[in-house]
Amino acid sequence: MKKERKTILNSPLMALPSQGLLLLMIIFPICLLILYSFSKGNITAGIPTSFSAANYKEMLTSPIFYKLMLKSIIIGLEVTVFCVVISAPAAWALAKAVKATRRSFGVMLIIIPFFTSHLLLIYSIMVVFESKGFLMSLLGFLHLADPTESIVYTRPFVVILLVYEYLPYMILSLYSSFEQIDDALLAASSTLGAGTFTTLRKIVFPLSLPGLLTGILLVFVPAVGSFVEPAVAGGPNGMMIGSLIDSNFSMSLNMCYGAALSLAFLIILLILVTIINLIFKFLSRRVGGEV
Repeated sequence: MKKERKTILNSPLMALPSQGLLLLMIIFPICLLILYSFSKGNITAGIPTSFSAANYKEMLTSPIFYKLMLKSIIIGLEVTVFCVVISAPAAWALAKAVKATRRSFGVMLIIIPFFTSHLLLIYSIMVVFESKGFLMSLLGFLHLADPTESIVYTRPFVVILLVYEYLPYMILSLYSSFEQIDDALLAASSTLGAGTFTTLRKIVFPLSLPGLLTGILLVFVPAVGSFVEPAVAGGPNGMMIGSLIDSNFSMSLNMCYGAALSLAFLIILLILVTIINLIFKFLSRRVGGEV
């Protein structure tokens, strides 16, 4: 057998740029967070020289940390559930009901928000839901609500805003899984007398588990850590754990306490992601899918 010629293209050196970027943008900042979280006082620059666990003690004895952490997780779960419920029919229609020649146009419509400023998206939704805005005026015309009222600057509006922002991630994730399901399997299921529910449970659900898991992680993780949306549209009671971390870094400049909060949040998030993965592995074994 002819030996493969070794060149720079199949050398491990090709991985150096990506590994260097990983080291610079992820590992190094996490190491700094760990270092700062065990430091004393307010440090705005330089390397700390004295260390203490006081930041963690303050965090663990603070009721606001537990309250905001629980609130953020609940909001993240709500946003994820709404995204799944709304995205599943839309993704299925795009993958199976729309002609193949028109699917690219449908995908393009879904990704249009990605080309828009994040703050512009937030303010555009606020205009729709604000007092005497388009939606409230329409509901007032139909005698379903008072047009002078508004849900902006409330917790439900933060959920609606996050659902609107992360919906494309869920739709695209489910769409990629639904598109790969062979139509012959669906036709065979129907021919053999299986109903719609049986087909969904025995064929569609197991084969779409990888896309569903991807979508859930892409929605849940950033939704839990959101801080821009609560700050802009959440009102006085819209604070989340991301808002608390951001305020310690950008407003009070208490970087040490902010680092401790960030690490605690990261650890809790990793635990939640692990639980989600274990749940999907269990479901995969039960229904015969792959994750």
